[in-house]
Amino acid sequence: MEMVPLDDLLPEILAYAPNCADPMAQRFLREAARDLCTAGRMWREADEIVLSTPAAEGICTIPDASIIAIEQAELAGYALDPKTVGWLDVNVPDWSIRTTDGDPARYVTQLTPNTVTVVPRATGRLKVRLVLQPSRGAMMIPAWMVEQYGTELGKGAAGRILVLPDPAVSNLQLGAALVGEFKSLLNGMKLAAARGQQGAPLRTRPHFF
Repeated sequence: MEMVPLDDLLPEILAYAPNCADPMAQRFLREAARDLCTAGRMWREADEIVLSTPAAEGICTIPDASIIAIEQAELAGYALDPKTVGWLDVNVPDWSIRTTDGDPARYVTQLTPNTVTVVPRATGRLKVRLVLQPSRGAMMIPAWMVEQYGTELGKGAAGRILVLPDPAVSNLQLGAALVGEFKSLLNGMKLAAARGQQGAPLRTRPHFF
């Protein structure tokens, strides 16, 4: 997957907020991209994650990315079901205190941000398909995101900048209009993503339980 610098989108912001400093622009572009991915759930990547003892936990290997959800997982040729920690607490009460006991892994979940854990505990190479968003420190984003949503991301980021209480960049009327436009886009994407999820099995959620 081709990644490009956030700075490629700076002209999209400067068209509306010409006095904005680059670090501020990068921050709000990153936030807009994260919101876009959370709403639309369109950034999907396959990853292979090494699970090691003692927690049978592994870290996403995709740079500048953070996990929103686990859609599919396979370990040692067996498909695993993505489950929330809450579901596991109800249906597998001792899951969090059990150590590796020879039983094959059946479920995959998230205990901490950007990690995955299998239940029962097991080690090996976990193949997953993930729904992603830019990480909080990302300086690169997918090239397709710039191509397909560059203008919208620029407007969303610029709108948030323009409503800041900073006379150097503030333009409340324009900022409010851009923020409203971006929120409408996000709401439409959320509805589309929800329709796409109808009838789908339970997925893990991005609040890390």
